[in-house]
Amino acid sequence: MSLNNLKGNTVIVLMLDKNMGNVVVSLPAIAALKEFYNKNNLFLVIDEIYSDIVEPLIGLDRVLLFPRKRIKKESLGKRANVFFHFLRELRRLSPDIAIDFQGGYASSILTCLSGAPIRVSRSTAKRAYLYNKKVKLSEGRHKVYDYADIAFAVGAGSIDIYYRLKALNSKKLSLNKKLLEEGIVNDRPIACIHPGAGRFFRQWNSDSFAEVSDWLYKEGFQVVFVGSSRDDLRKIGEISSLTRYETYSFGAKLSIGELLALLEISSLYIGNDSGPMHIAAAAGTPVIAIFGPGVDRRWRPLSDKAVVLRGTERCQKCKGKDCQFDFRCIRTLSSETVKTEIRKLLERGVYDIIEKKL
Repeated sequence: MSLNNLKGNTVIVLMLDKNMGNVVVSLPAIAALKEFYNKNNLFLVIDEIYSDIVEPLIGLDRVLLFPRKRIKKESLGKRANVFFHFLRELRRLSPDIAIDFQGGYASSILTCLSGAPIRVSRSTAKRAYLYNKKVKLSEGRHKVYDYADIAFAVGAGSIDIYYRLKALNSKKLSLNKKLLEEGIVNDRPIACIHPGAGRFFRQWNSDSFAEVSDWLYKEGFQVVFVGSSRDDLRKIGEISSLTRYETYSFGAKLSIGELLALLEISSLYIGNDSGPMHIAAAAGTPVIAIFGPGVDRRWRPLSDKAVVLRGTERCQKCKGKDCQFDFRCIRTLSSETVKTEIRKLLERGVYDIIEKKL
């Protein structure tokens, strides 16, 4: 099958990355593909935990949810049943084209087993030999351009890299109930803080978060801590023990859809280089993004209302978790600098947009 005149074909887009940030950053390219192929011809295959953020984009009737958690927690025999049921649903779509954004081990197998005659992914995919259309990606750019290049290769036009997420009404309602239960009112602005990150060396100091939290309270904000992992809860507890003023902890209390709804109504988000940072940016919330060893050129929040901060520049030969300088790139960032940048961000409003589209 030729890649010419693709619009009438049935297309599946696989985005099976477990990383929340990658999923959010892929959405501009998915939106462009939906526009090109028409919603009725496009299906999205995604991890079931991200259903809340893709439903407004494409509708769950066009989404096949990969049951990763159920496969992991079941016994060996039941795992096989769950997987093969999913595979039957995938093959029932009879796709002409399968576009694998991740190019991982599992997604490459599913792309192959989908039965699609045209299989597309990056040239550096884990099992590149399983694809017959391989897209060479440039190095050193933001991750959003990787997904954009794959989408361009199969017909998509311009891509708005500042794609905005919208929470479902049902998630807004359930969030409002939880806010009322905690005593959070609608006549004071909300500042969300996510102090965790997937890796410890991407986490800013707890005492600095506590100082900024107390300052925000005195500035009139209701400070809400968010997070979902066990490490997030530990970090939130540690910071709460250092604060002098009232805060609210929603650690492990919100679904991803409710987190999105909370960020939509928040006046400020502060957090490390992590998945919720990308959701905040996509929700249009002003973002203070704290980076350490991460490469902000590749992972900065995609927003015209975001500021990236770090203490000192990354070492040219950054060693990540084996840092010989005690992670000075993040740990030397002062709370005073963060407070100054918060003032500037909230006073300045929206940045001038130089280029929104590719």
